Amino acid sequence: MGKKAQVYPMTSIKGRSMVAKRMQFLTIASLFAAAAVAAPAPQTTGCPNPAHCGTPPNPADYENVDISDFFVRKNDGIQNASFKLSGQNGTDIACEIGAVPSLPSEVVTCGTSDYRFGLTKGDTTEFGLAIYHQTGQASGKWAIGDAPTYCHAGGNGPDDFVCQQIGAVTIVIVGQNYGKDQ
Repeated sequence: MGKKAQVYPMTSIKGRSMVAKRMQFLTIASLFAAAAVAAPAPQTTGCPNPAHCGTPPNPADYENVDISDFFVRKNDGIQNASFKLSGQNGTDIACEIGAVPSLPSEVVTCGTSDYRFGLTKGDTTEFGLAIYHQTGQASGKWAIGDAPTYCHAGGNGPDDFVCQQIGAVTIVIVGQNYGKDQ
């Protein structure tokens, strides 16, 4: 029979090889590191959950604008685009633009509302939308957001494509302060 394996008691590391001592040290160090990473954020007496503390954003400073039914027709350039906008001052407001020679497009008003938009190139998508909401004379909220689409053959020749919105799109527009010091 072969050599019998040596068994070490768990109460002492005396007599163990250097490899075993290093392994035990690394195991203990790993446990402390994992505990430190998993530890919750420190709590204060006035704030039991730091993720929900602080002052909430002022609703007057931003607005969620929902985009639905976004549609672009491309045939050797953008022929037209349209969508419905729902925001603080209206629901399903029709927004549309005719031929767009290049991006970004001109800015056009959505129907008779105080919302405007321009078609842009998206950051991560083919198209983006610049959304503006005029809330006062020479003041308002705006932002640019991506409008994800799926494009397929439009049926009017080899260069004709119809692009339709995929997924929900919300663009958060924010107030801008154009004071005399800026």
